[in-house]
Amino acid sequence: MHPAIYMLEKELLHHKIVTRVPLFLLMFSLLIIGSLVMSSNADVEFSLNGMGNVDVPNVQQGFSAVISFATALVSYLLSILYLSKAMTKERQEGSSPFWRSMPVSDLLTHTVKLGFALLVIPVICSLLVLSAELLLWVLSVFNPHQVNMLIGDITLFSVMQNYISFLSNMLLIAGALLPFACLMFAVSQMINSPLLCVLIGLYALKFASSLLLPESGLEQFFYQFIDLPTSLILTTDPLQVISQLPVVSTAIMYIVAALFFMFSLSLQKHGELDLRNMFKGGGK
Repeated sequence: MHPAIYMLEKELLHHKIVTRVPLFLLMFSLLIIGSLVMSSNADVEFSLNGMGNVDVPNVQQGFSAVISFATALVSYLLSILYLSKAMTKERQEGSSPFWRSMPVSDLLTHTVKLGFALLVIPVICSLLVLSAELLLWVLSVFNPHQVNMLIGDITLFSVMQNYISFLSNMLLIAGALLPFACLMFAVSQMINSPLLCVLIGLYALKFASSLLLPESGLEQFFYQFIDLPTSLILTTDPLQVISQLPVVSTAIMYIVAALFFMFSLSLQKHGELDLRNMFKGGGK
């Protein structure tokens, strides 16, 4: 088995909040959905009649959007929390020398941790969306009248369509979060509270650039660095947000991210910034 699989298992064991929070929310959401749908028929009819003319397809889309938004927000927060601890946890526990002695390169270690934060966590959280949608579909099969009155007709195709759409949106959010993740990796190897320092520093720079250099484009750069992931979560059309990003500032953002990534590799390997070896692979 590839070492990356064992490393991913290690991350799951060391960061149990990544699985516990989605599991708790899954049980809570299933309970709420089940209670809502299995309520009395009269209550459902009364609620809908009180709303006047209800566009059932819009209700269904809104219900799925709420589930997707809440899940994306949880995934984003868990990724941020993990990134703040990914490099500091081993250093604080004193287990870094042990893992460095393993036949695994620093590049693979960084890649696995990035993949865990940007891909594995969203996939774990996506099970919330899939489970909620599947529960509604199962309930619609056994009790179609109440479910259809509440949120409209649900098919297995619409369930998978919503799930694939959610995964696609989370992939865009992962790409937007990549520069911030690389910055967190570099800073977390120097200080014990990287998240607080990074957020204060970035927002201070964003505010200063808007006041001192309003025409320089730095404010847009810091917006992409800090606020782009949350903008993609809040919008109903992530592709439109991506298409409106300036090409130059976006390219600069990912170049800076690559520099932070190499800086983090250098710190992981040498314990300090080594410019001579910084651009040479990520091996031991």
